[in-house]
Amino acid sequence: MKRLAVLAMLLLTTAVPAQALAPASPVTAQIAQDAPAVVIDDSEGAPEEEAWTFRFLVPTLMVMTLALAVGLFVWYQQKFNRRYRIRDAE
Repeated sequence: MKRLAVLAMLLLTTAVPAQALAPASPVTAQIAQDAPAVVIDDSEGAPEEEAWTFRFLVPTLMVMTLALAVGLFVWYQQKFNRRYRIRDAE
């Protein structure tokens, strides 16, 4: 554990002066330009459609969920009726 701590301290002490020796890039030359970096053309208006997931996947999942709920209810009722038989009072 002590070796790991010493190694980490050694790496940190050598990494900080190495960054100080690296030459800095001229940021002012990049900011001084008047032209925008990217030109976006908003004149084209594409008609928006509903996503295919909303058109197909959501209704399919809703139908499958409803079918699963009905199936589980029927299965539970049959299991319940088999286990507990109700006799008519005579």
